[in-house]
Amino acid sequence: MDTPEHFIHQIDQYDAWQRETIRRYGWALQAVLGDEEEPPFVYTVGLTGFGHPELIVFATSQATAATVLNDLGELVRAGHGLAAGEFIRLRSGDVHLLAFPESAAWLLAANDLYRIPDGPPVPALLVVPADELVPTPGDDQPCVSCS
Repeated sequence: MDTPEHFIHQIDQYDAWQRETIRRYGWALQAVLGDEEEPPFVYTVGLTGFGHPELIVFATSQATAATVLNDLGELVRAGHGLAAGEFIRLRSGDVHLLAFPESAAWLLAANDLYRIPDGPPVPALLVVPADELVPTPGDDQPCVSCS
């Protein structure tokens, strides 16, 4: 059984990994496992540092979501500002981008890191596959910072 101290240590290690990943690559990915009430999803943490909305994709494997979000992140790093209503062709499939005003409820790590106190939630875009995405091999991993 994990002790509270062990759990705090896991969160500290995860926070350190996340900040180092953002420093090194420009963003990190946060995966959240689904349950009976909510689908699994993956979102970016760090695109706010580029002055860009974070990105979120629902109901796909973590590996496939990572491919899609990293490809979109590379477009942002290259200076392409993504916007709601845009259609993007990616190697893993075509996607539509939609406004996602509910970031405070879903993108907890991004809001924790980038939201100004008492300010609005970080902006976000929902990534919606136009058709089936090309699956990226890989197993979904458990949430490191969940209790």
